[in-house]
Amino acid sequence: MKDHEESTTARALASAGDADSARDVGALDDVAKAVDLRIGSAQVGLVERLIFGPAPNTAELGSGGRVAREVSGTERTAIEAALEMFVRGEAFSADGKLTQTLRDTVAANKAYGYTVPAAFGGAEKSYAELAVLEEALAANGLGPLAVEISGQLTIGAGSILEYGDDHHRSTYLPMVAEGHLMAFGLTEVGVGVNAKKIQAYVEEDAEGNYRLFADGDKNKLWITNAVHGGIIGIVARDGRAGKNIGLFIAELPDHDVHRDGSNDYEFHLEPSGVAAFVANFNSRLHFDNFPIPKQNRIPADGVEVLFYCLRMGRCMLAAMASGYQRMLACDASHYAIQRHGVGGPVIRHEIPRLNLGKILGGALLARALCFLSLQQDADGVDLAGLRDITKSASASAGVESMVACEHVLGGRGFHAGTRVNDARVNLHLFGVVEGEDDLILMGMTRDVTQRFVDRHLAPMLQAIQAANLTDEGELLPREERLLSIGPLTMLRHPKRSFAAIRKLLFDYDFWRLLAWIAANAASDFVRLPLRLLPASCFGRYRILPPTLRSHARFAERALRRMRWTYLGMSMIFQLELTRAQIPLQRFGKCVELLVSILAVCHHAASGDESEQRIARLEALLLKDKYRGIRIMSGLRSMANMRSAVGALGQSIEQESCSMMSGINPQAFGHPWEDAKQPALHSAPAKT
Repeated sequence: MKDHEESTTARALASAGDADSARDVGALDDVAKAVDLRIGSAQVGLVERLIFGPAPNTAELGSGGRVAREVSGTERTAIEAALEMFVRGEAFSADGKLTQTLRDTVAANKAYGYTVPAAFGGAEKSYAELAVLEEALAANGLGPLAVEISGQLTIGAGSILEYGDDHHRSTYLPMVAEGHLMAFGLTEVGVGVNAKKIQAYVEEDAEGNYRLFADGDKNKLWITNAVHGGIIGIVARDGRAGKNIGLFIAELPDHDVHRDGSNDYEFHLEPSGVAAFVANFNSRLHFDNFPIPKQNRIPADGVEVLFYCLRMGRCMLAAMASGYQRMLACDASHYAIQRHGVGGPVIRHEIPRLNLGKILGGALLARALCFLSLQQDADGVDLAGLRDITKSASASAGVESMVACEHVLGGRGFHAGTRVNDARVNLHLFGVVEGEDDLILMGMTRDVTQRFVDRHLAPMLQAIQAANLTDEGELLPREERLLSIGPLTMLRHPKRSFAAIRKLLFDYDFWRLLAWIAANAASDFVRLPLRLLPASCFGRYRILPPTLRSHARFAERALRRMRWTYLGMSMIFQLELTRAQIPLQRFGKCVELLVSILAVCHHAASGDESEQRIARLEALLLKDKYRGIRIMSGLRSMANMRSAVGALGQSIEQESCSMMSGINPQAFGHPWEDAKQPALHSAPAKT
């Protein structure tokens, strides 16, 4: 497929009548292609190969565990300096914020420039070493510092390193390495995860410099690390109605600026009021005619830069999730050993032990996916699918571990001032930062199946799309379009249905699909007798500890079956699959669980016996979750569910749901309905 062509998904959405989604998907497809070209990955993604083949070798599956052992403990100067501050009670201020003393201390140990090249004053560490730092900080009660450093280096310095020119690098990377906070300004009051919809814009002035306009609902919102006197990369349109989206580096003033005789611009910065990351700076920013020098424009699409940097951002999120969960396990197990309940210490009971196992398993899962993704990226393997699974699985495990910890600690888990209580909101937000997990899973499904769709399913979708055109080549009205060809549509629209079938039968690619089905069915049939043999008979699994072999084999076999599941979904839903979010989410969740089993087993293979015990329990828990999700066998119940969801959603949309009658909704903290809405003024954030 050529770079300028629409993807099959975008065309299918348009044919199904969802023009807005088609445009959004098409725009994001272009960005993803640009990032892929930038990275230049030489090998198809791991997740896609696990489903459609050829299967990755065991050395590749175990590469994350090996690199984790190699970098563990290689550099502890910054970690020890931060922990010393924490023990002395100098890490947090009275209002719960990270102290400047802590920042100065870790900056002196190059933590803020950990992955910045030495030529610019950084420590020139790898992202794998950064993951060790992030996990250790989060595990020892310094999660907010890990959050700050992660944003500083992945999407802050990372954007300059990859997309900046010599001026940008020589000017701003030394500042980052010294500890100047750097933020990335994408989301706005009126725009969230759909990055292509941003409304902030720049215009050139008479001298060829830029003026930034981000007022009212165009204010930048939820911007972590944005402070007075800091640095920020601003994503903005080139012109008020411009189609191009740029990235501009701005040095923020030391204080709010109002228009007066000496200033022709406005700048306001205030806390966003978010209840998570309360120890960090998280801000709302207002710009009106704000000056940006012309040399501060990064020569790239701002959304492309975001997509590029999120690869490493999601790995660091997983590292932090692992650290947070290790902390929960430590505090909960200490309580369970010390606390006497009915029949003796809490630790002697099976349910608390299970909850502790869930927490440790979640920590191992997040660590395994983090280092596997990092090594895959270093080896030039496309992270499509794996980067999303890393984020979704780690964030989900963090929330489940939080609940498990609460079940062990009881009410003490909510005690104000404890690090368990402080971690709660952050762990919940991990599932929302950089996109909500269920939506990410649907994007993952699309990424790992796109090649299969383009090669084998496009003819079927194109035949249905052709049936939705008039004789003049125009799309029929939405209510008249066919979403699938089946017995009912053949009865209701026989002429158009048979025309689609005829078109399909004369398409070469359709017969290639049938050949694919025959070849894969024959391959699976030949494999059937091998299922009678134990996993120890295969060299592929003998490299794993005996307790983990059957679990890894189960995951690989089930992932191969997912190709048939996706084919079946496509045949049943056809064009409607582009909008069928429930089956797509279930498919994505199944893939996530199975890949997680593999990652945990292979990561623990080079670990000690206690780690392998954790991996065994986690694999069993993940298998139970996988077996609880029905897709093809639950089509009827899923159809009923989708119908019920649609009916209820319609009543909610029409505000006719009686369960909500008599209740007035609370006003939003940052309303976006009124384009003239000014920034909410409060005390400026202290730097």
